[in-house]
Amino acid sequence: MKRNLLASLLALCAIAGQAQNTQNSNSAPLDSVIIEGVVTNIPDGTCFKIKYKEKDEKYLKEYQDVIVKKEMFRFAILPKKKDELYYLGYGSNPLRIYVEPGLKKIKVTGNGACAPHNWYVESENFEQKEINAYIQFVKENLSDYYELENKAMLASIRRFDASLTQEERDKATQEFRELFPMIVELKKEKYDAAMIDFLKDRPFSKTMVEELYDILRIDKNPTIVEKAYEIFKKYPQEAMDEQYVAETKTLLNADKAKIGHQLKDFTLFDRKGYKHQLSEFKGKYTILEFTYVGCVACQLAKPVLDDFYKRNKDKVEVVAIYYDTEKDWMAEGEKHKVSFHEWNDHARSAEPVAAYGVRAYPTFVIIDPNGKILDIKESASGFYEIIKKYIPDAEVEKKLENARNS
Repeated sequence: MKRNLLASLLALCAIAGQAQNTQNSNSAPLDSVIIEGVVTNIPDGTCFKIKYKEKDEKYLKEYQDVIVKKEMFRFAILPKKKDELYYLGYGSNPLRIYVEPGLKKIKVTGNGACAPHNWYVESENFEQKEINAYIQFVKENLSDYYELENKAMLASIRRFDASLTQEERDKATQEFRELFPMIVELKKEKYDAAMIDFLKDRPFSKTMVEELYDILRIDKNPTIVEKAYEIFKKYPQEAMDEQYVAETKTLLNADKAKIGHQLKDFTLFDRKGYKHQLSEFKGKYTILEFTYVGCVACQLAKPVLDDFYKRNKDKVEVVAIYYDTEKDWMAEGEKHKVSFHEWNDHARSAEPVAAYGVRAYPTFVIIDPNGKILDIKESASGFYEIIKKYIPDAEVEKKLENARNS
């Protein structure tokens, strides 16, 4: 009887721990994955924030906190599906840890003198093994890039470290600013070509998707693009809804939207579920605003954009295209209602974003009544330039001018 009561109490304790996301590995269910860490150059008492990201969710969610004691930490995760992704927060650059049912233990080895992406996660998970293979390749074959990036990431961490003085943070910021252009240059000179050759012999993985997209986003070398296309052809059909895949597909298409060309058309949806085409507004000017939920600059521009549309909708249509999941985009409509159009393709609007070469938010595109692209501008100041040139509105121009000067 006492034994049964004790077992029940222990079970309740384990369940309560899970419900609060504060369970430790000693009270976790038997099918949990245990993550054990051994770290150096990390002070005792350091708190690692463990976060996770649901599929199709935009933002990370808090899971639990883990404290370093005697250069060690330990926590448990109870995964429900394959390739669940968790992040161990260290500074501003989290370490990715994949878990899945059936894994028993994962070992993390870290050094505070190294950027987190250079820490090692020992695991049988396929995606984790691929991350390790990529890091090892860069370390062995691109050591100059590896060391430079490590320095930059550590500088980035220090510039937000509240334990440092303002002078130390300013010094770290300056160091980061000096290193960043060096990394970009070295990446184009050496990294991209080496990584492309490495990718062609690797199996498909999430790391491959990220690397290929990151290369194509900047590097327009015809040889790189041609090799990238051959790699892209091995992507499985079921991966086409992965983040960055649609963007990569469009980046490989040289026929992108340009000033003077006809608009690139797509099927998009309003929040009532009705289908729309960008071409349906021929006969009027059309202003596209590429935006996303959580974009601070976009939110600040919204009232001005709404004000402009209300006064000029006889000659112009304004369409906000959201680079978000359908869930996040629908929720945004309840929080911030506007009179102009807000559309999404229920798949992050990834293809329209890539087709119009969007790299910053907000980005504005103005299309003439015949469907010709007149201009593409970034930021709220870009909107100011567009309306001043094509659809003058003295009141809105004044507001934007005041905002620019404030």
